[in-house]
Amino acid sequence: MIGLITISALVVTAGAAQADDSGSVRDVRSILNQVARATVEEDRHVLAETTTEASATTEMSMLLELDDVTVAVPRAGNESIRIESDVATVGIGRPFESDSSSAFMVQDGVTASENFNGTRTTTAVKEDGTLQIATILDGPEAPERFDYDLELPEGTVVREDGGLIFLETRLGVLIGGFTPAWALDAAGTEVPTRYELDGHTLTQVVDHKDADGVIYPITADPAYSHGMISQVKHERWRNGGYEIRFTVTALARATQLVNPGFVYSAGLADLRQHHPNSMQYRTMAQQWDCHVVGLLAVVNVDLESRRRSWDGWRRGIPASVIKKNPAAACNW
Repeated sequence: MIGLITISALVVTAGAAQADDSGSVRDVRSILNQVARATVEEDRHVLAETTTEASATTEMSMLLELDDVTVAVPRAGNESIRIESDVATVGIGRPFESDSSSAFMVQDGVTASENFNGTRTTTAVKEDGTLQIATILDGPEAPERFDYDLELPEGTVVREDGGLIFLETRLGVLIGGFTPAWALDAAGTEVPTRYELDGHTLTQVVDHKDADGVIYPITADPAYSHGMISQVKHERWRNGGYEIRFTVTALARATQLVNPGFVYSAGLADLRQHHPNSMQYRTMAQQWDCHVVGLLAVVNVDLESRRRSWDGWRRGIPASVIKKNPAAACNW
């Protein structure tokens, strides 16, 4: 299993968090909750499912250690957030980090800071290792370009595909990626935004100054996911076979729209690496391939090795849809 990660520029000391005034906290919460109410997209709910398990150290304001990924948010604003796994370690620098204020706690797993240029940024660490970036643009004086400097292993390939940004090793192994850029104003209206790549610097451009009818504040959010598989809930032997249940990342759902084959291959490689006993059966790969087809409608992915191998599984999809039980298509 490879954990999901999304990022939100900022960091805090425990003392600064305790000393923050409640008005700033309420303001940030209000803005982010307003965005959540204005959209059905779950990856835009910055304050949802944040971790209560992150610890603090002398150097780190938030440190979350899961089985196969560690997310470390440093106290020093000029240091990069570190995401470490058995594939690679990635560093992500935050916009305006050298000029930002001390960060303050918004809630468990979430910090925020003032950038003194008409923007604020938040860092939300989720229960599954997601690290969510949310930059708040308070008014028309706010800048339009937000740079994320990436610290990557030698030979890393950075490529764009359908608005997504993928990081891969020189051998083509997925390290992680950014879901498509988004920005919403206070009314929930989309504001034009895009990514630009210059070497290892990823820039989110928010074209708000020339946009008509913008209602401030604007919230803009690139999201970094580490892999396609988010969290394995269980792997067990039951009823004469292996069962494995897991969830997928926001990156997997976004990629399914433009390249489902890549979701399948990268996810299968991850599952086989971390769960070789369960995933040695041909039927498990077939069931995963089937779930990828309907990934946007899936919460939990369940694979069972006791089910027969069936190369013609696609022929079973129409009948399951007609019977109004599409989930059964992958449980032949």
